[in-house]
Amino acid sequence: METPTLYDELELHKRCTSDEIKQKYRILAQIHHPDKGGDEEKFKRIKLAYEILSDPKKREHYDSTGEHYDEAETNNEALSRLCEMVSHFTQQINPDGDDLIARLKIEVYQAQHHTNNTIIESNNIIRKLDIISNKIRLKKEGENLLKSFVETKISQAQLELVKHERSLLVFKKMLEILEDYHFSNDEWKLLIQ
Repeated sequence: METPTLYDELELHKRCTSDEIKQKYRILAQIHHPDKGGDEEKFKRIKLAYEILSDPKKREHYDSTGEHYDEAETNNEALSRLCEMVSHFTQQINPDGDDLIARLKIEVYQAQHHTNNTIIESNNIIRKLDIISNKIRLKKEGENLLKSFVETKISQAQLELVKHERSLLVFKKMLEILEDYHFSNDEWKLLIQ
């Protein structure tokens, strides 16, 4: 039995509009809300589907990878990575002259850029492997081992691609967190007084 997609949870097709998503969510939420005698687990699945599919970026990510991530999990990973970076940079910077927040942002932007390039390379490799897979023919009856090998490589590359796309979500969250901070002795003195 296949796991239902987020579209299945909302009883919609993949090409549905944002208005259709909103309308269907309202109908299903009314039917399945626990306060109205509905199944709480079903309601949670419907709510999650709506939260992902009603957000254009989350929907695009879901459509391209089939994956969705818990916001809290992304926040925790972003905070964990920032903590590691702070530990690393505190050994390298001069706190009287360097701006720790700016250094952290630069590091995250560089990681984003590198990951975007890796995603482009991964997509190119997957396209090439798809072409190769479609062209490999066995001259006689039997199992096409070379084609199986290439298809395995495609699956591995797709899994790596999902990891890289996940990293982009974490980097975005890291930058959002850093926007709430500044690094300035003068301003802190004003706050203390």
